[in-house]
Amino acid sequence: MELLKRINLISKLTLLTALIMFIYGIICRIIPIYFFWESLYLSAIVFLIGVFFVLNFESKKIQSESKSNIVLIIGKAFTILSIIMFVLINILFNNSDALKTIENHVKNNTELTNELGQINSVIALPIGSINSKMDSRGKSGNATLTLLLKGDKKYKEMMFSAQKDFDSDWKTIEKN
Repeated sequence: MELLKRINLISKLTLLTALIMFIYGIICRIIPIYFFWESLYLSAIVFLIGVFFVLNFESKKIQSESKSNIVLIIGKAFTILSIIMFVLINILFNNSDALKTIENHVKNNTELTNELGQINSVIALPIGSINSKMDSRGKSGNATLTLLLKGDKKYKEMMFSAQKDFDSDWKTIEKN
């Protein structure tokens, strides 16, 4: 409770916003509410920003008292690194050929269209992996991506896998 009294208003509001987004993200899946499902994952970024604000505020306070704040500086660096990695993963996933192949598969899948309605949006969530390697034979790889599918009727999170052999394009190989 003492920590809550010590941190500034912006830090409190940022952390509260992250908590509300997280709780809403869970509730909207349970009820279900088909609006802003991304909140569950975006709450992680907002939380990290709030943590950075708290660490920065505490660091300035300790610095003004001429005390060592190396732990806070390391914490701030780790927080910034985490935010940058989250953003880079999102950029890489959303610009990958594997995602484009899976997205085409999803939009042309009559089973999913019957269940979700016309699929309006496919969003790659920051959960999964993309591995590829290049050698003298060409490029190969595999990908496992978790997607948020937004249809006219409802939304759904699903995991898809794709594979690329040396002499072919990416192919969707399974869905969970």
